[in-house]
Amino acid sequence: MGAGCCGRAAGFDVIPRYSVPWDLVFGLTSYIRAGRVRSVDEFTAAAVSRIQPEPRVEGVSNLPAAPRFLLVANHYQRKGLWILHPAAVITQVIRKHYGPGDPPIRWIVTANWPPIRIGKWRIPSPGDVLLPKVANALACYPVSFAKNNPGYTASSLRRILREAPTLNRPIGLFPEGVAGAAGRLTDPLPGVDRLIAHLAKLGLPAVPVGISEADRMVIRIGAAVSVEELRSSLDAARLLMGRIQGLNSGTGS
Repeated sequence: MGAGCCGRAAGFDVIPRYSVPWDLVFGLTSYIRAGRVRSVDEFTAAAVSRIQPEPRVEGVSNLPAAPRFLLVANHYQRKGLWILHPAAVITQVIRKHYGPGDPPIRWIVTANWPPIRIGKWRIPSPGDVLLPKVANALACYPVSFAKNNPGYTASSLRRILREAPTLNRPIGLFPEGVAGAAGRLTDPLPGVDRLIAHLAKLGLPAVPVGISEADRMVIRIGAAVSVEELRSSLDAARLLMGRIQGLNSGTGS
């Protein structure tokens, strides 16, 4: 996709490190064992309350009147800043804007870690086993776009498309998956374009959200991309990543 647009931690004398809320993460164990769903509102609110300095959020007025849309953000992660941090901030922005509703947003989480290779042996990453369990505990949709488990992926995608027409909260997506990092944009994962196109056919516009840093974490919400524009695009995923690039470079709206 290109590099250098995403606002590396410019302006910091010392790059902030955000502590991982391990107590919240390990607190999911009982929910995973029982097959129950944790309150995403409470979980993310607790995570956000610990983030210092407080993130800056811009463009909230760009959010559509109805909370039924696809929210697309860059996967901003670096040492000392886990993707959980910006995801929690965005979740709470949605919660505060649209009011009560749990989960405030249904995130699509991807398991795309490379397998572990030991000589001629190829062992699936433990993350591919654990992440779906964590995702289910936080009302997320676990999807592998890396063809690690095509049957499971197909089942998850069918579930998303089946539930999308009746959802009254946004679906959230990081098109780059775990390959995305702070300070650069990478290509969307294979298959993301088709998913966005299918959701557009079901009437979901897409809202681009740029995650970057200046003197703190910055969340910029852009104008919604219409269903018509998504459906007419040759590659809706790249279209949205371009909008995110503009937001992070200060040229988008």
